[in-house]
Amino acid sequence: MPKNLVLSVVGDESVHRTWLTGNEPRSFDLALIYFGDRAGRFAADADVYLERRGIKLALIHQLAAKELADLLPQYDYVWIPDDDVAADVACVNRLFRIAHEFGLKICQPAIGQGDAWCHTLRAEPQYLLRYCRYVEMMCPLFSKDALARALPLFNANRSGWALDWLWSTWFEPHEVALVDAAAVHHTRPLHSGGVYGALAKLGIDPRREHDEFLESQNLDIHRFRKKLMRGTLRLRAVTADGRPAWTRSWLSSRLGLRRAA
Repeated sequence: MPKNLVLSVVGDESVHRTWLTGNEPRSFDLALIYFGDRAGRFAADADVYLERRGIKLALIHQLAAKELADLLPQYDYVWIPDDDVAADVACVNRLFRIAHEFGLKICQPAIGQGDAWCHTLRAEPQYLLRYCRYVEMMCPLFSKDALARALPLFNANRSGWALDWLWSTWFEPHEVALVDAAAVHHTRPLHSGGVYGALAKLGIDPRREHDEFLESQNLDIHRFRKKLMRGTLRLRAVTADGRPAWTRSWLSSRLGLRRAA
């Protein structure tokens, strides 16, 4: 059986306890990195518990070379959700199970409730999953080898913005997906977390870091990003009953793109 880990950087308003709710035994360990002021705040919730201040990906990058160096290689899959992503234990188990069953390298749960920055990330219940060359930093799941490759990237900038555009391109189209059958609830409005205040205090503009990173990697994502936002991408998918499918017919996709032009 694959070994699974949920790793999250959490504050006082974290909803991580939803990941532990329900009658189904969990198929994963939980590691929490708490950045608040109350010592031991969530120690009883976690199998591994650390208290450090920092910003999600850069902090994980730092700890992966130190306190987490021996831990992370033990797991076949690691899910790294923000602390405002709610899902019960059955949903989290299902996410890991589907990633393993389909041999996914990087994936994420689709957004069932709450804010999502683009239409494509919205859950579509008729599908089990949709293959899509974009997995955002809010709640990515990595296979062991994908995480080993991605970890050095986590320190490419302080905000983490735009790193997801690069890691989503590294693997074959059938290895990167949105998992509709494990849809989650994004419980806070976009860009409302305390991290944005912390970045502002440091004089860091995430949008500037986003653009600078894309330029440094020679990534032109503008047309693809528009299609993500509008939901006009034609994606290979697996239906809820396990059949291969396309999310849009070839003709409707062409017509939709013409109308959007």
